[in-house]
Amino acid sequence: MADTPTPAADAPATDQTWKPEPRQWTWKDLFTAPMLAFKPVAMLVSGATVVAISALWAFAAAPALGASGSAWPLVAGLFTLASLLIFALGATLVSVYYKADLLDDEFLTPREALGQYAGRVVPALLVPLFLVLLVAGLCVGLLYLPGLIGSIPWVGPALYAILYPVAFAFMVFTLLVAVAATLGLLLFPAIVAIRRHGWFDNVVDTVEAVGTRPHVVVASLAVTLLITLFAYGIGMGGMAALKHLPQVLPGDQLAKTEQRAGEVVRGGLWFVPFATTHCPVQPVWNAPAASDTWEDAEGGYLRWGPGLVVGLIQILITVLVLGYCMNLLLAGGMVSYLVVREDDYWDDEDLEDLDKLAKELEEEAKREEAALTAAQPAAAPAPAPAAEPPKA
Repeated sequence: MADTPTPAADAPATDQTWKPEPRQWTWKDLFTAPMLAFKPVAMLVSGATVVAISALWAFAAAPALGASGSAWPLVAGLFTLASLLIFALGATLVSVYYKADLLDDEFLTPREALGQYAGRVVPALLVPLFLVLLVAGLCVGLLYLPGLIGSIPWVGPALYAILYPVAFAFMVFTLLVAVAATLGLLLFPAIVAIRRHGWFDNVVDTVEAVGTRPHVVVASLAVTLLITLFAYGIGMGGMAALKHLPQVLPGDQLAKTEQRAGEVVRGGLWFVPFATTHCPVQPVWNAPAASDTWEDAEGGYLRWGPGLVVGLIQILITVLVLGYCMNLLLAGGMVSYLVVREDDYWDDEDLEDLDKLAKELEEEAKREEAALTAAQPAAAPAPAPAAEPPKA
């Protein structure tokens, strides 16, 4: 009786749903942020975000605050909220790029990134808005209104003395919520980019991420800030070193060129913090004063030629450096969220991007298996039994 063929013991099970293995994230992944943040498009987006926020404060907030009088705290709060919303829009777009790199393992074109970003604009605005309004509501309800009651002559101080432990508890609770909301600013762009939930669910995700392992978030923020300061020092220090170079060179051509470039940078980015301070030690060289530098033909050439070009290049580099520093903060927030809440991505059934990735990888695995099977040589036929010699 012929033996019935049995399936190979190592044959893949076709009735099981394939799912990619989640990667285990640790705090050491924070040191991959410098490479992750080096994306020219993302650096331009972040640089434009920094410039937009700076312009808001220089050209709108400063005059409004000067004329606000007693309403100064309210006006300052409104401009702070507007700055946060601008930051949220830019940070979420950059986080979409990071999510594709870290979780989907794919390269996004600007058009593809904008397509994914379009569905996240509303959560990107509402999540920080809710967090700010939550802190503001607690300050008004738990601190300001009880303070007004405590201001009533005779009765108020007595109530304040009796209820001081309650007031202390209110103050501590408000401070804790404010700290949690501040830490959430590091994480919410990553959460909005990763989670495909409604905006209020993103708020809950942010609070849970901060509350689950706050020590990890605080430590990650500290490490990220150190990396960001180091990157800022390197980027701006490069231009500062070039400004010092003319001190050891003969002549004053490069000195005048750098002097004119400095004027262009200060004129173009005077309203952007940290943009015009390249080094705490200012360069010193034997160059004529600015009023006397550009009067002759050579001065005019340097002013409208090399000096202007170098200044414009320095403006672009400065914007990119500031954008890169912002990207480092966002990359640190992305990795921090993956460390504290990594299961949120892999266990979320609403993530269409993950489902698409899983299907593509599954189809690729099937094609590779079929190609491997077709390439194997056919089994050699069994040899025919030898004929018995005829009997005498």
